[in-house]
Amino acid sequence: MDPPGTLVSEDRSAASIYVPAILAGLAVAIVGGIVWGLIVKSTDYEVGFVAWGIGFLAGLGILFATGGRRGLPLQLIAILSALLGIVIGKYLSFVWILDDLPELDVPIFSRDTVDLFFDELGVVFDWIDLLWAGLAVFSAWRALAPQPPEPVVAEGPTDEGPTPAAKP
Repeated sequence: MDPPGTLVSEDRSAASIYVPAILAGLAVAIVGGIVWGLIVKSTDYEVGFVAWGIGFLAGLGILFATGGRRGLPLQLIAILSALLGIVIGKYLSFVWILDDLPELDVPIFSRDTVDLFFDELGVVFDWIDLLWAGLAVFSAWRALAPQPPEPVVAEGPTDEGPTPAAKP
């Protein structure tokens, strides 16, 4: 196994790296989206920084699931996971807000509800959502960015002058 913090390399089985990354990303997206939707439902307030947290957790979840591996493919998986989590949260918020209206009966998983959500994207997403989505993308990207190699410290004489002789 590669040491933690290593880049994704082509010599390893793609499935052993990407399947755990995708599963972790999906898990974070689904759980994060549901939690965000429940926060909106219970508070009647959309807490935007939860979207940022979804991006951060997507990156960390994938980092953990892949044993500390980093690199561009994993960063892209984290970004897509973060954006999926945000869409899930926005969708559930939309559905649960509509469901609270007495004259509407809105099922969560129906084609009509999904169509209504996409028809009303201009209402669901506001300009400030770009900020939170951007921070989520940045956090997901940064969590899996390749780490610069640690500098190697050379062993040997220094410029501090002669070393005093050891006393017996």
